[in-house]
Amino acid sequence: MAALAVGASCAETYARMATPYYAAVARLLAYGHPWTIVSVDVRHGSSSPGSALTLISDVRSAAQDARPAARVVARVQVGEAVEAPVVFWTMLLVWPAASLRQRLLRCAVGVPVFLGLEAVTTVVQLVHTLPATSALIAGAASPITGWELWSRFLEAGGRFVVESCSVVLCIAIAGRLGSRASPGNSACPP
Repeated sequence: MAALAVGASCAETYARMATPYYAAVARLLAYGHPWTIVSVDVRHGSSSPGSALTLISDVRSAAQDARPAARVVARVQVGEAVEAPVVFWTMLLVWPAASLRQRLLRCAVGVPVFLGLEAVTTVVQLVHTLPATSALIAGAASPITGWELWSRFLEAGGRFVVESCSVVLCIAIAGRLGSRASPGNSACPP
């Protein structure tokens, strides 16, 4: 309950702090595509209460075109953006550990896993409309891209599954690293 209360009260602050990361990953995903990320920021919603993480991008027919064919505005509610850190870090920190060293190792492994988690959840939900827009500009009647299917999976409860699997991955990697570093183990694997 405490984690949910902190998450709900700090959602907008977290989204504002994470915006540079979201923008960097969105630009990385746009590299090599006819998409230009114009901005990523937190804005107060006009049609819904609360704030939304907003991505504005230009989509061109071809990467070398001077003028964009469309401007895309994508939004993710800050409540969705804060879900990943609340679920991931709460599960990782409350998972039983035999020692403080094991818990610290899990947290160290958790940082890069968490950054990847944010990329495949929040950032993909921000950019998933760009491939569909490109397909529409190219003449596709009703494009359903892999990005769109992934976004639908996340919105239908898959986000929690991905967050939970990320925690289990951290625990497995940390356990493997911890067993290799234990003083009783030999330097050569069996």
